[in-house]
Amino acid sequence: MHLDKQLWTLSAIIICASATHFLNQEWSAWKSKYEKKYVTVQEELFRRKAWEDTWNKVQKHNQLFEQGLTKYTMAMNHFADMTSEERSSRNCLSSKKNLSSKKNIPVQVHGKNLNLPDSVDWRDSKCVTKIKNQGGFCGSCWAFATVGVIESHYCIQNKELLVLSEQQLVDCDHVDEGCCGGLPTNALEYVTHHGVMLAKDYEYSEKKYTCLYKPDNAVTVNVSKYYVLPGEDNMASSVALDGPITVGIDASDDFQMFNDGIFVGDCSEEPNHAVIIVGYGTEHDEEEDEDIDYWIIRNSWGEEWGEKGYAKMRRNVNLCGITSMAASVDLVH
Repeated sequence: MHLDKQLWTLSAIIICASATHFLNQEWSAWKSKYEKKYVTVQEELFRRKAWEDTWNKVQKHNQLFEQGLTKYTMAMNHFADMTSEERSSRNCLSSKKNLSSKKNIPVQVHGKNLNLPDSVDWRDSKCVTKIKNQGGFCGSCWAFATVGVIESHYCIQNKELLVLSEQQLVDCDHVDEGCCGGLPTNALEYVTHHGVMLAKDYEYSEKKYTCLYKPDNAVTVNVSKYYVLPGEDNMASSVALDGPITVGIDASDDFQMFNDGIFVGDCSEEPNHAVIIVGYGTEHDEEEDEDIDYWIIRNSWGEEWGEKGYAKMRRNVNLCGITSMAASVDLVH
């Protein structure tokens, strides 16, 4: 009995040491992949603990996926060394509650259109630019969502895909708050009056600086109107008939760790992040024998997040408050 206890203890020590060695290797590989460097030993210890907590969360979640209990997987991406509280508190939409209430923004109502295609993906049109990255230190999602919609609509109308400047909006749209957040509807109004310079002429810097806008270098995009879209039927009609739209969502802790599949995770209905809907579709779940409607979301967190910068999100259930800030734009023909 005494020998058995010693063997059990020795086995436990070996397993624990092996697990620690494995995590050490994974931690080193992860830091190298995402070029993570920490100023002090204390900071690295804190981030390592947060990373291990994320590791456990991701492993448990992906086990549920393997068991058919969820529709998506998670990954140890560049947010993995943040605590759950830090991820949940990230916000790049404006904190000024009354910004949009001062304007009488038109409402575009398409209604439920029974003649819409079953699926749409504007990436197939070659009118969607490559995935961009707003960086980890600037809450400029509102500018990226606005510019991405303008780029696509301009291309759909003019058959020319231009890469436009988010930095111009961060620096020069003084109604919004630069890296501290903003609202796409405010940014659409700014673009209506000023146009947008090319990204190569006004490069993104992940910080707010003095406005360097040059009217003579701006692309005149000829906005005839911008508007909000109430409800997912209107949103789908607008995406199908006109092009990508901008929406606000709660980029929750679960959403930030998304890897692939159809996101159906925990989130609130209070948006804190702006993204673009570039399409939609329906996928049949054979295990549940049901059809799952989804949106195709374009994010601004780089290609290493999600499905090379994109995600599918469940549609027609107002997931993550996706209906509360939907907006788009019309350009003059």
